[in-house]
Amino acid sequence: MNPKKILIPTLIALAGLAATVWLYQGEHVHHDHAHEGHGAHETASEAKGPNRGRLLKSTDFTLELAIYEAGVPPEFRAWFTKAGKPVQPSDVKLSVTLIRPGKVEDRFVFATEGDFARGNHEVAEPHSFDYVIVAEHAGVEHKWAFEAPEMQTVISAAAAEKAGVKVQKAAAAELDETLEVYGRIALDPDSVRRATARFGGVVIEARKSLGDTVVAGEVVARVENSQTLVTAEVKSVGAGVVIARSAATGEAVAEGTALYTIASLEKVLVELEIPRKDVVRVRVGQRVMLQGEEGSEATTGVIASVSPLVTAETQTALARVIVPNPEGRWRPGGFVKGAISVATFRAPVTVDASAIQSLFSSTVVFSQHGELYQARPLELGRRSGNRVEVLKGLSADETYVTEGSFLIKADIGKSGASHDH
Repeated sequence: MNPKKILIPTLIALAGLAATVWLYQGEHVHHDHAHEGHGAHETASEAKGPNRGRLLKSTDFTLELAIYEAGVPPEFRAWFTKAGKPVQPSDVKLSVTLIRPGKVEDRFVFATEGDFARGNHEVAEPHSFDYVIVAEHAGVEHKWAFEAPEMQTVISAAAAEKAGVKVQKAAAAELDETLEVYGRIALDPDSVRRATARFGGVVIEARKSLGDTVVAGEVVARVENSQTLVTAEVKSVGAGVVIARSAATGEAVAEGTALYTIASLEKVLVELEIPRKDVVRVRVGQRVMLQGEEGSEATTGVIASVSPLVTAETQTALARVIVPNPEGRWRPGGFVKGAISVATFRAPVTVDASAIQSLFSSTVVFSQHGELYQARPLELGRRSGNRVEVLKGLSADETYVTEGSFLIKADIGKSGASHDH
């Protein structure tokens, strides 16, 4: 028996077994398509043609297939030869079917354009799929099928659960269009009270200091009339905190002098500066998200009033928001950032903002297909709260990772299943 006849099949079988073990262990195949002008990496299992496409051979017929994206959205381009000589693209009927994770099929047909055939629509990201290719020439049909995964990983259900991976479906949502503005926290004028002397005289007792709290009706000072020697108590009209003091013990004061200014900080005003060009978009009753000093908790309110005047120096008008302040964390004089909801729109596809990651210079979420997780490069639109509009890259009802996405990202990065753009 010829030893070569035994050895060659044995080597082929061993190679196939090694490849199976490699894939089963979770290794990630470098993606199989070539990008014109982007220096696609060649592998030992992939021959490249003169146009940097993958060479697929069947007897003496050869197809060179590339994903071309130099200055255009990614598209398939194909060239043909038979016995080493060029074949006119118009003489070949070519179809390429891509099977993406989740068994989603995307079929391309080709039309002649110069010396190559061009696919009929964009090759959407991610470029991670199984190929089924059929080329018919001179009455002979040539077929190829192979895998070309990228930016994906396999994690068992048990491991994902242990790592805290959680998922949900992309869905439509009502989002707010917001106007970002800045402003200051101010006292509510209705909450400011003054403790005044009923007649002129000498302050013989001043009981309160700046920052002290008082209750309604509490005696805060006493004044003695220098002529009648009658002493009068000065009481607080309302409860609050002493924010100003204008006299001290022993000083003479005139009738009606405000000895103390007392303000309740149970609520404050936020005065937002609205640029003149945007004033027409801001109305009473609109919802506002307010953010105080960095690291502070945000709160929501509504526009209570909009000034009819524009400040000459800044060309802004003030929009006021009444903010409850029972814990006193909104301090008058502090700066505030506001996001006013000026319009509402319906976004057909949205994702949770916490799901979004950066991977290989792309903004992605990770779709789930059983135990397979696939990075999905996204084109994002507007954002409202924790929801972000998806313009391209993910469809409604697709399942994606909302918690634990760092684990998926790290696993893909470790595997080397990089995106070759």
